[in-house]
Amino acid sequence: MIRRIIAAATLFLGTTLATYPAFAESISTASPNSLNSPNPSVLTADKAQTEAVTKGELVDQKAQQREMDRMNLAYFKGYATDAGKIVTSPLRWDPKDWIKFGLVLGGTGTLLLIDKEVKEFTQKNRTSGLSGLASVGNFIGDPLVVFPAVGAFYLYGELSDDSKIRRTALLALESLTISGVLTEGLKKLSGRPRPESGQSPLDWHGPGADSTCVSFSSGHTGSAFALATVVANEYQDVPYVAPTAYGLATLTALSRIYSNKHWASDTLLGAAIGHFVSKAVLNYHKEEKKGLGSRLSLAPQVGEEMTGLTVNYQF
Repeated sequence: MIRRIIAAATLFLGTTLATYPAFAESISTASPNSLNSPNPSVLTADKAQTEAVTKGELVDQKAQQREMDRMNLAYFKGYATDAGKIVTSPLRWDPKDWIKFGLVLGGTGTLLLIDKEVKEFTQKNRTSGLSGLASVGNFIGDPLVVFPAVGAFYLYGELSDDSKIRRTALLALESLTISGVLTEGLKKLSGRPRPESGQSPLDWHGPGADSTCVSFSSGHTGSAFALATVVANEYQDVPYVAPTAYGLATLTALSRIYSNKHWASDTLLGAAIGHFVSKAVLNYHKEEKKGLGSRLSLAPQVGEEMTGLTVNYQF
């Protein structure tokens, strides 16, 4: 187990070092032209006021960016608030949300009808190469691997003092936790046996079933898609991150079917839970973009012999 955790942490940190682009930010502020003001005292006061306003804006923006980049008590308290919002979100859904829900429900229902055929097909077409890929997919989605890997990712952000890495890790950790709790609750309520049990995909034993009846839905797939959604969103400026993240998550889903651990319908619902929970968490902690209003400032200049307007625009 320790070797698996170390291998997962190394994999995630190595990927970060190889793909994370380094950006340098520089901020310049404009100041009134001293040649246009005959009154040094007025100029000094106006300059100080402009610098104070600009400094205040920068402090506010920095505080917003750091809202979700530290693991503290406030961060963990937010779990309950966000989970409550997610559970009660159907009360606030608009038509588009209900359409998405209908598509997931319809897709899961359709796969329920062919779960047996999908299982038989995959088990009849097993090869050594596919088994190797399945091992990778199962490893990637294993919660016992994913959680330590995300923790290592956060630790790397702390050591390197990288706010974006810390934010990504914390968003992923919250998404993984909430989607994991929802998935485990659904498993206990449904009591669906795994394909490897030999039972029919239409057997549902409900609450209180045997501890092995935990097929619906796929926790590995939910974890993989929760992590992939956060990483794809936070690193959307890197073209190949999203396809890679979702590709690996899809490999996990297919691996669970191939390994006879889950029915096809289990993996679809698991993927939907992981994806949409992460989307909700990302929306709750969405960073405010710097718009025109915060970049453009106008400062009147009034002196004994001159009246004017200073325009300051931050690029």
